[in-house]
Amino acid sequence: MKSIFKVAGSFVSIVALTVSASAIAQHAFNDADKAVEYRQKALSIMQNNFAVMGDMVKGDIEFDGTIFTERANDFAALTSIPWVGFSQEGAMPGNNTDALPAIWDNWEDFVERSEQLQQDAKALQQAAASGDQGAIRNAFMTAARNCKGCHDQYKD
Repeated sequence: MKSIFKVAGSFVSIVALTVSASAIAQHAFNDADKAVEYRQKALSIMQNNFAVMGDMVKGDIEFDGTIFTERANDFAALTSIPWVGFSQEGAMPGNNTDALPAIWDNWEDFVERSEQLQQDAKALQQAAASGDQGAIRNAFMTAARNCKGCHDQYKD
């Protein structure tokens, strides 16, 4: 079972690196729908990693430090990826999205929250590497509060 998580974690890391390299190479998308799709996929993969860590923190599944660390590493790598998909003309909020217009009405706050999430993810990554479950829980809860606060304000 652990090998499945390792393979999945490695795949996510490769996808994240490929996607981030593509985003750096081109800061525009062919159309607004592609920008929305890009950010949604990145956020979905982030959520998948975060959910597994949350299940471990809550005790819903057995805590495995190796898997938790892999998920924290992937989550941290992914936190810089989706934001460019919010800045494409026409993708504000775009079609088939739960993003609220409040994002663009409060752009500076949204950017600050995304930057804070990246910092929170790095702290979670460091806590995971330490193996200290108290530090892991605290770092996880900090990131979770950030996610919830942003969702409460900017997601339908």
